[in-house]
This record gives sequence, structure tokens and C-alpha cells, in this order.
Amino acid sequence: MFQIRLWLSLLGLLVAASGAAEINEGELHFLEAAPSPPSHHHRKHLTIDRQSLIDGWIHDRQCHEHMDAVTAMQIVFAPGKVRHLRIIQTKNIGRTWIEGSSVQAIDVKPDAVLCLESELRALERDPATGLFLLASGPYMRRYLDGFFPLRLSLDIDYPADRLRIVDVQPTTVRAKSRLQPGRLQLHTTFEGRLNIHVQFEPVTSPSPGS
Repeated sequence: MFQIRLWLSLLGLLVAASGAAEINEGELHFLEAAPSPPSHHHRKHLTIDRQSLIDGWIHDRQCHEHMDAVTAMQIVFAPGKVRHLRIIQTKNIGRTWIEGSSVQAIDVKPDAVLCLESELRALERDPATGLFLLASGPYMRRYLDGFFPLRLSLDIDYPADRLRIVDVQPTTVRAKSRLQPGRLQLHTTFEGRLNIHVQFEPVTSPSPGS
């Protein structure tokens, strides 16, 4: 689980600008064009290696750009699903620190940047089918009960000699994805909660002499 929570509100300006009747309450809605001025941009790079196929842990590197100017915010991960969480870059933020399975930030100024590294337990194998499932999300940009536009750029690297992508959900995400052996790339802007599921099948090694 992943989410961005914004508090104590210079973000109240967003509420006023949007109009209370237009605030998204969590329903997933894909936007055809990015908002102007640019909204929060979440760049995320997930790497599945051969060890991931054994223990389910994958490497995560992410950066948050065009962040909202707020008094305080937190980036929250599901307890027990993240390890080795560390902050690797900040810009225009008064103070940041790690608290349990979350990253806390205060005095976030306009055009702030926050980059993190961690390992996520996000890859599971179905013993009945042998297929692997990568569950990523939910992605959201939330203030109180409202959800605001979030731009997501997601790269997933995986060992092409061990795995092959067979499905990406939801369907809208699949349509926006670029697939090539060993990498999936996605760029989308949305409101609400977005969960992404990528299904892989093991690659069968050719028989000797074939």
C-alpha cells in the first residue's frame, strides 16, 4: 500500500479552486490531459531480480516532484511490506524523517522534490497456476476526504529470461503502457485510488539441443 497524505493546508487553495462539488471522493478517473499548472508528479522505478522470484522483495526508487506547498505531509507504506526505507534527496523541504513505515515532511515549499529508496514485498506467486503477480499501489494524492490529480510515471524492470508479461490491469493502464522484453513503462494522470496489477508467467528454458 502506498499513499500521499497532505495536511494543514495551503492545499486548502486546491479545494477552493476546484469547488467542493467537484472534489473526487476516491472514484478512479483517468485524465486525458495533465492539469495546468503541473500537479504532483510521482516517478517510480521498480526492479524485479532473480532473488525477487524467491522471496517476493523488489527494489523501489521513487521521486516526487511539483509537490504541494503544505505545512506537513506523509508518504505511507503498508507495515511489513517495506524495508530498508531511506531518503536519498530533498529540495525545498524544511525537514524530513522516517517514522516506522512512513516518510514525514514538514514545511514543504513550492516545487519541492523528495526521493526515496526501499525494498517492497510486492511480488507473489500463485501456487495453483505458477504465475507471478506484482501488485503496486494504491496510488493516490489525498487531502482529508478528497482526491486530487496525480501524474504517475512508472517503470518496471524484470528478468526477461525468467518472466514474460501476460496481463496488466486496469485496462486503461494497459492501453497506456509500453511493453518491451524486460521493461514495462507507463505514464498516466488520474484522480482517486489507482491499483496496478501486472501478471507474469515463467519463461520456459529451451531444451538442450533445441
